[in-house]
This record gives sequence, structure tokens and C-alpha cells, in this order.
Amino acid sequence: MFKRWKKIDLFIALLFIITGLSYLFFRGGFRLFLDILIIVAVIRLFLIIKRKLLWKTRNRLIFSGLFFIVTPIILIGIFFFFILYVIIAQYGVVIVDNLIKRQLSNYKNNVNVYLLLNDKSKMLERIERLKRYYPSNLLMILSEKQGDEYKVFFNYPPNFDQKNLRMCQFSGYFKLKDKLYLGVLKKRGNFSVLIAMNVNQDYLDELSTISDFKIRLISKDGSFSPKSVTDEISNITSEQEERLILPWPYKYRFFDFDEIKSKELKQKEHYHLLAIDYDKILLKLRGVDSKSVQVNIEKGIYFLIGFFAIFIVISFFIGIKILRVITKSVNQITKGIQQIMRGDFSYRIKIKSGDQLQYLAESFNEMASGIGRLLVEEKEKQRLEEELRVARGIQLKLLPEENFDTDEFDVAGVNIPADEVAGDYFDYFYKKGKYMTILVADVSGKGASSAFYMAEMKGIITLLQKNEISPKSLIVECHSSLRNSFDKMTFITMNMARFIIPENKFIFARAGHTQAILFSFEEKECFELFPEGMAIGLTNFSKDKIQEIEINYKKGDILFLFSDGLSEIMNVEDEMLGVDNLKKLIQKNHELSSKEIKQKILDFSIKFSDTEVNRDDLTFIVLKVK
Repeated sequence: MFKRWKKIDLFIALLFIITGLSYLFFRGGFRLFLDILIIVAVIRLFLIIKRKLLWKTRNRLIFSGLFFIVTPIILIGIFFFFILYVIIAQYGVVIVDNLIKRQLSNYKNNVNVYLLLNDKSKMLERIERLKRYYPSNLLMILSEKQGDEYKVFFNYPPNFDQKNLRMCQFSGYFKLKDKLYLGVLKKRGNFSVLIAMNVNQDYLDELSTISDFKIRLISKDGSFSPKSVTDEISNITSEQEERLILPWPYKYRFFDFDEIKSKELKQKEHYHLLAIDYDKILLKLRGVDSKSVQVNIEKGIYFLIGFFAIFIVISFFIGIKILRVITKSVNQITKGIQQIMRGDFSYRIKIKSGDQLQYLAESFNEMASGIGRLLVEEKEKQRLEEELRVARGIQLKLLPEENFDTDEFDVAGVNIPADEVAGDYFDYFYKKGKYMTILVADVSGKGASSAFYMAEMKGIITLLQKNEISPKSLIVECHSSLRNSFDKMTFITMNMARFIIPENKFIFARAGHTQAILFSFEEKECFELFPEGMAIGLTNFSKDKIQEIEINYKKGDILFLFSDGLSEIMNVEDEMLGVDNLKKLIQKNHELSSKEIKQKILDFSIKFSDTEVNRDDLTFIVLKVK
């Protein structure tokens, strides 16, 4: 049995026996042997964990993550306490604001009482009655208007020099004779009243008594000389009755009557120091004296700083040690990747670690062998894409020019495929002084097969329209010519309009297509053209179900033919663009040219869908009568 034990296990067993004997017979050495036993046992436990737990790469990463993740969590905890401090400090700011506002409200009420008397003798009588209750830091000035100026008839304290004081209404802080005051000055009728309190440390301490926050105004010899917050904090000495821990700047604005440079009354900014009274808060929570709480806070802060520093250092070295084991294999995998990137697909990684990294290396070797096949497939895909681009170029040559202008009509069309090639088709045929034929067709489906049927239909329509047959007859002939070419799932929808120029009318027929939109310039309104019709290629197609309508046209009228790829554009909320929006666009922009109307519709559809990717082919024609 002992042959299976390692030397460290035998050493621990021997040390355990010695520790037990020392406890029985030699108490003086018991503590030493016990400490050695604990240290060796911890080392042994660490080795067992390393062998049993960390043999997998995943477990190693988890273990290292405990250090690299827990450390940020602890730091986040510190950040949380900092945020908590900021929140408490902001809460203190709100408390102080409310105290100041309440003080100002009291001053305003007192000022209003004197102003409501509106009589100099009554004011003085009230002053004499209440004079014995005046606090020592009170500033009170009563003035009466004489001409364009206010003359003081009472001031407290009596020897106060109000030379620089301006008799303009204000409320809040102000500086006068190197002292900071908080008060209100109001005028009503022929009188003005100023009631204020000298803001000294005693005044702020009185405000602090009802909250858990201390307000500090650092000044020298009772004078108020605004400095920076840093300067004020540096003036805090150990001789002060209470210390400030992390003081928070409480910003306020004051009127400076000691520096009058213009007629306007301007404000300056300065700060009080607002400190959280941790002693008071903790005393409420723990019920102990303030000195012990202060000491405990300091010890706690120093302990946390030291603990976090040690923890971070230990985390760093343990993480580095573990990562070195992992990165040795990762470096070999990286080298293999570099060889693959250089085009050497025969390179193989050799890792014999017996763990998941070896499995990863073997998987990499298998994937590397398949890259060559993928490259061949990629080249084939590129070849097919190039052929589709060539097909799109040929298809574009089958379509007419996007903008077409005659003596009678202004025409603009567009065809935007969802894939490389489109199954939509638009065309127009013109014979000067006789007719203009326009059409929009949509082959079911998308892609190359739809484009093939579209090209076939283009040839048939080009041939048939030369006979100047009606739209209904042309649709019927198209069905007769193409029905044997279609499979059961293929059909073609179409809208066709034939303008007979001498008669100022057009004939419109629909083969199962979306409705057309006609804008009447005379009525300034859009109408939907939706005669009965059936798609070309359907097994139950009948010429009797194709209806023609004749409509007279006038100058300024607009005919708009489109495919469902335009009206069924969807936005991010799955709302459809719809025919109503198209009618509004045409009605709004009817005075523009066909080319400009076309661009307005394209811009609106892109903005509506918030994407440049089409779910379906997009085709339409705008024809405007000159």
C-alpha cells in the first residue's frame, strides 16, 4: 500500500504523527509542527487540484477566469461604493438646497410683512417691538424712495456701511464688505426692504444640525474671499473641531457688491464644502461613539486597499502561469494558421498534450485539408456570379431606356432586380402621331428562370405590337404563344395601356396584375384602374375574362404602372408601403417631370424601407401627357 504513496504523502503522514506526539509530550513545539503540517497539506491539496481538476483546457480557463473575472467584480464593487457616495452626496446637495430655499422663503415672508405695512412709522414700530429677538448675524435695511433714489431710514446693525449695496430686487447669496450673506431684497411702492443673514460657519452649522451632512465655509478672520475648492480644502487643518472626509463641492451663485464694474448686477460662482457625516450615520446604525466609528472606517479603508492590492498581484501571477501552459499549444495552432494563410494547405499541427488542445489541433488539421475543396467551390461560385452579372447586362439591353421623351408624352421607367437578374419587365413602343404603348409585366418568382421567361415574352410582345392590335388581343396572343413553355408554377401578370394619339384616348387592359394609377390633372385626383383580368399562363385562362377600358386623356394627366415589388415594400415595423402612399406621392409631385416623379418615388421607397435591399423585383413606369 505504501508503494503507491508519493514522498509528499509520506512526509505529511510522518509530520502528522510528530505533531500528535508533540501535543502529548512537548507542548512547546506543537505550534511549530502544526503550522508546518498545515502548509504542507495545502501544497499537497493544490497539487491534487492541479492534477485532477486542471487537466482540461476548459477547466484551466475557468480557474484563470476566477481571477481575471472576480478581480473586475471586486473593482466594480468599489466603483459601486463610490457611486453610492456620489448619490449620498447629491442627496446632501438636495437637502441643503431645500434648507436654503426654506430660509429664503422665511426671509421673503418677513420682507412682505414689512412691505404690506406701507408706512414708515409702522415699520419702525414693528422693528422696535421685535428688535430684541434679532440674531447677531442679521442684516436688515429699510429704505424709502425719494426722487429717483432710495434713502435708508433704518439699518441693522446700526453701524453697517451699505455704500456698495444696490437697491435692486434679488433673492439669494450676495457678498458685501467681504462677508457672504443670504437674503432677499424687495421693493413695493415707495419702500424697499432687505433682510439677510451673514453666512458664517455658525450659520451653516445650524443648518447642518437637522441632517446627516456638514456644510463648511472656510474663511480667514471671518472675511469671505472666494477661492478654488482645492484652496479651501487645503485650508482644513487638524485644529478644526471635526474632520472632513471626501468633501463634496456644493456650488452656488452670489452677487458681488464689492466689485461693481457695470450697471448690471452680475453673479459669480463659488462653493461650500459639503461632507457626509459618517459618524452620525454610523452612530444611528450601530449605536457606538463617534471616535471608535472613525477609527473603524480608517482601518477598514486601509484593510480593503491592502487586500485588493495583494489579491490583484496574486491574480496576475497565477493567471500568467496558467496562460503560459495554454499559450504554448496555442502558439503552435497560430503557426499553423499562418502557414494556411500563406497558402500552404499541407501544413499540419503536432500537439501531443493529451487534452482538448490536442483534439483542437487534430480538428484543425482536418479542416485545413478541406480548405482546398472550399477554394475550388468558391471559384465556381465566383464564376456563376460573373455569369449572372453578364446575364444582367444582357437583360438591361432588352429593356428600353429609362427616360423617353416624345412630342406628346414624357415617360420614365425603372427596373431594379432583387437578385442579379429580374423577372420584372417594362417596355414602351411609340409610333409618331399614331400610338404609344406602355406595359409592365411580372413573372412569378425571381432569379434566372424568371428572367428567361421575361426575355421570351419580350420577343413575342415586340413582334405582336407591330400589328397594332389592342391590349386585350396582345395579352391573349401572349398566352397562346407562351403557355406550352411554362411549368405549372409559372405565370405572368401584366398591365398594358395603348394610347391612340389622334383620338386623345387610351385603352387599358390588365392580366392579373396590380392596379394602375391615373392622375387627372383637371380634377387633381388619383384614380385606380382595376379592370377584370387573368394572368398569362394559368390553366383556366380565358380571353373572356380580359376586360378593356377606354379613357380620354388630357394635358397634365399621369398614368402610373407598377409591379407589386413597389407597393409591397415593408418597413421595420412590417408595414406595407401600399397604393395610397403612391397616390399621395403622384398627387403631391404632379407638376414635376416624369423623371423627377420617378426619383421622388424611389427616394420615398428607400426611406420607407430603411434599407437598400429589395425583397422582390421593383419595376414601374411614369407617363405624363404633355
